[in-house]
Amino acid sequence: MKILVAVFAIGCIISIIGYFLYIVYYTLDLFFLNPFNKIPPLTAIEKQIIIENLPFYKALNDRLKAKFEKRVVRFRHRKKILFHEDVQNQDKIRLLLAATGTMLTLGMADFLILSINKIIVYPSQYYSVMTKKEHFGEYNPGLKTLIFSEEQLLLGFRIPNDNLNLAVHEFAHALSFNVANKLNVRSFLFLFGMKRIKKLLRNNEFNAKWEKNKYFRAYGKTNLHEFFAVAVESYVETPKEFEKQFPKLFKTLQFMLNLGFYKLA
Repeated sequence: MKILVAVFAIGCIISIIGYFLYIVYYTLDLFFLNPFNKIPPLTAIEKQIIIENLPFYKALNDRLKAKFEKRVVRFRHRKKILFHEDVQNQDKIRLLLAATGTMLTLGMADFLILSINKIIVYPSQYYSVMTKKEHFGEYNPGLKTLIFSEEQLLLGFRIPNDNLNLAVHEFAHALSFNVANKLNVRSFLFLFGMKRIKKLLRNNEFNAKWEKNKYFRAYGKTNLHEFFAVAVESYVETPKEFEKQFPKLFKTLQFMLNLGFYKLA
C-alpha cells in the first residue's frame, strides 16, 4: 500500500512539473522568447501576397506590421494544416490562413487560438460528417477543427470589400469559442460584448435599419453566433462604412476584438 501511495505521489509530482514546463514553454513561444524554436521571417514575396489579399495589413503602422509578421510565422508554424491532394495553392492558402488568424487576434495577447488544433482544406464543396450536408466551410468545436473549400476560401480574398470572406467568418467562430472559455479579463469583455450584440438584435430600430439598407447579409439572422461572424467580416472588409451605418455595433466589435487602431477607408 505504501508503495502504491509513493508511486502515486511521484506521478503527481511529475505531472505538475511537466505541466509547469509546458506553461513556461508555451509562454516563451507566445512572446517569441523561445531559444529552441527559431522560425524564419516572412519573405518579401509572402509580404506582397498578404498586401494583395488583406487590406488590414496595409492599414497598420510599421510597429504593428512587425508584430503582425512575427505572429503570422508563429501561427503558421504551430498549426497543423492539411490539404486534399487536389488543392493547388497550398503555400498561399497556408499563409493567408495564418494571416487571417493573426489579424483577428492582433489586439490580444494570446494569438494562437487554442480552440483550433487542425485546419483541413478541400479543393471545392465537401460533405460534412458533422451536419450531413454539403459545405464550403465550417468550424467543428468538438474536434477543434476548421474546414474550408479552396475555391470559396480564395474567392473571399479576391474581392476585399464585399463583406464576404469565408476564412474570416470561420475564424470568427473559432475565436469566439477560444475567448469565451477562458477565465481572464479579455474573456469577460468579449462575453459582455456578445450580450450587447444579443440585445441589439432584439432592437426593432436596429432590425428595421438592417432590413432597409441590407448592409449585413440575411444569413446573419440565423443565430447570435452567425451574426457575430457575419459582422466580423464586415468589420474587416468595410470598417468605415460599418462605422457609418451602425456606429454602436462597430464600437462593440472594436471593444471585443481590441482593434481600435484599425480604421480603413
